[in-house]
Amino acid sequence: MISTRPLFAAASSLALALAGPLAAQDMPDDNTPAEDTSQAETESGGSQSSDQEAADAVSGMLGNIFGEADPLTPEQEAALPMAQQVVEKIFPEGTYAKMMNDTMKPMMDGMMGSFMDLPINEIAKLTGLYADDLPEMGDGSINQVMAILDPAFEERTRVITGVTIDLVTETMTQIEPGYREGLARAYAVRFSSPELADLNTYFATPVGSKYAAESMLIYTDPQVMSAMNEMMPAMLGMVPQMMEKIAAANAELPAPRRFSELSDQERAKLSELLEVSENELAEAEPEPQPEVAADEEVSTMAAPEPAE
Repeated sequence: MISTRPLFAAASSLALALAGPLAAQDMPDDNTPAEDTSQAETESGGSQSSDQEAADAVSGMLGNIFGEADPLTPEQEAALPMAQQVVEKIFPEGTYAKMMNDTMKPMMDGMMGSFMDLPINEIAKLTGLYADDLPEMGDGSINQVMAILDPAFEERTRVITGVTIDLVTETMTQIEPGYREGLARAYAVRFSSPELADLNTYFATPVGSKYAAESMLIYTDPQVMSAMNEMMPAMLGMVPQMMEKIAAANAELPAPRRFSELSDQERAKLSELLEVSENELAEAEPEPQPEVAADEEVSTMAAPEPAE
């Protein structure tokens, strides 16, 4: 049975940033054998339930991730109709769906192509073996193994690509009216009524009309998207420095306190808040962890030890 968790994660990431991983099935890390939960999920419906719980949890966390907008002033409210005319030109109905399709199709093809190039993870999952323990195989041998274990592997990845694109596009189409309303309000805030009138006059000209129609879609042009290929290596290259700076800054802060380090009043309050007795908290207290230098912490995070 194919879990929908990776699909949910990919769709969430794509909807937020037009980027994210996608896998046909849960993929173990290189050192962890996969657990077979298909029977339990089938019998209890646990997969669907946990997926919905995950969706609800993410929705709750991201509910106000972009903050709240200030109410419009009377002057801005008066400019709103002209701002809506501007939005009709630069972001006509259906623009979000077109942007998602034009952007997601090549992006998903690229992601799924990368996934297809690494079926060793699927072999590990389907056999229950550790990925690191599998022999180094050429493409021909890997393809032969996958033909035995999962003849529908390639078709499944194509199906999931299509499902993801369709569902995310449908979702973005549903939220488009709210986005267009917010865009109009933003124009009413950032431009005065005379400026909005000038924009609408410009958009009525041939070149202005063309610019308005392309002003948003141009961000999904292959020329722009291909230039963004530099972003991921740059972001990954920044991670070691980021972790080093975070570790150094964290070293200046007091360490979290263990239960035994709390005052009697604090222990009682913590016990009340957690609804766990002080004795249970004392018995459950973990052993103190040795301090790790910043460079060692970065190294550990970059290359974790194999799971035992």
